[in-house]
Amino acid sequence: MKKLIALLALTTVLLTGCGSSESSSSAAQTTTSAQAETQTAERSEPAASEQTTKEASDSSEAAPQESTSASKILVAYFTPAENGENDAITSASVVSFKGEDMGNAEAMANMIADYTGADLFSIQTVKDYPLEYNDLADNAKAEQDAGELPELAASIDISDYDTVFMVYPIWWYTMPQPIYSFLNEYDLSGKTIFPVTTHEGSGLADSVSKLSELEPNATVKDGFSVRGADVGGSQEDIESWLKEQGF
Repeated sequence: MKKLIALLALTTVLLTGCGSSESSSSAAQTTTSAQAETQTAERSEPAASEQTTKEASDSSEAAPQESTSASKILVAYFTPAENGENDAITSASVVSFKGEDMGNAEAMANMIADYTGADLFSIQTVKDYPLEYNDLADNAKAEQDAGELPELAASIDISDYDTVFMVYPIWWYTMPQPIYSFLNEYDLSGKTIFPVTTHEGSGLADSVSKLSELEPNATVKDGFSVRGADVGGSQEDIESWLKEQGF
């Protein structure tokens, strides 16, 4: 009987020990598995972080490229000094800009181009203009009354430009006929136009309304004007105006 009891006790101990060992082994495996998952997670987190950082870096690298892709700008100007029938420098109203004598509109066009990095285009005609004041005024009036569109002597591919500054003197309260020729020849649809004028009291005259009428699919902005006698000292004012326009 005692032997039987001892045998039963030994069997119970053995069975209990085996169960404990299996539980310990299972727990150890579970712990090891959990640790492995944690380590895997810890290893994968930096990779995700690095990927996010890389994507953010790529995004930040791409952003400046978009912000620096500024619109292409043209400054198209008309000045009698480059369309005269004789020596323009001695006969026309001129101003000195960067040590060079030039017509008022050309000087303003250069000021705008220097500040914005724009391309310059001189609107020149096949016909010559008289440069003595009274003769020029009479010629301008005759052109307007006849609705003449003077033939242009040079051309330009304007398709790539998004913004166009039109620079010219005011003649008889409106734009010179060569400007009308330019607008008749070129389609400025989809572009932004800024009129810039020299004048003797008329300011922009009807520039904004005429440009809007002739280029209905363009965006015409209010422009800038300065008296002819003040062109030489107008650079700071022009640059302040350009800055206000976002350039």
